[in-house]
Amino acid sequence: MPLHDVDPAMKRSFVYRANERFGRSRWGRGYALRYGHRLDPHIYRATGGRYPWIIGAMATAPLVTTGARSGLRREVQLAYFHDGPDVILIASNGGGDRHPHWYHNLKAHPECELGDERFRAAEVIDTDERDRLFGLADRVFSGYTEYRVKAASIGRQIPIFRLEPR
Repeated sequence: MPLHDVDPAMKRSFVYRANERFGRSRWGRGYALRYGHRLDPHIYRATGGRYPWIIGAMATAPLVTTGARSGLRREVQLAYFHDGPDVILIASNGGGDRHPHWYHNLKAHPECELGDERFRAAEVIDTDERDRLFGLADRVFSGYTEYRVKAASIGRQIPIFRLEPR
């Protein structure tokens, strides 16, 4: 299932913006952080990679990593966008006090899959590049601004990963 090309500069539809508002709500965040990341990969595969694109929502795909400590295969559904040929992932964890589990997996084992495509992950550490990518991320999902503010208030810097095609 090839990834949908997610251009941050693309104009967003009314349905997309409505889905984004729901995703930023208490109910939407609760679903995403508690259930969605586990259920959505199955729905994604059952629809041939068309979900959640077909309902006008932000593009997501299953990220497959190797567990940092266990060495086992791990899968989680994540939002993404493109910066040229590279895919960008934001490890926001809803602005929480900890990095998501997949962050530690990519740090330990940078070889991964998103959708059914293979990538090598690298954390973006250059401040100017991070600022530029957060600007693009905010165009794809405005909730990232809130997440950055929330994380900064507790002293956490949200990591960004660049996935380079293999």
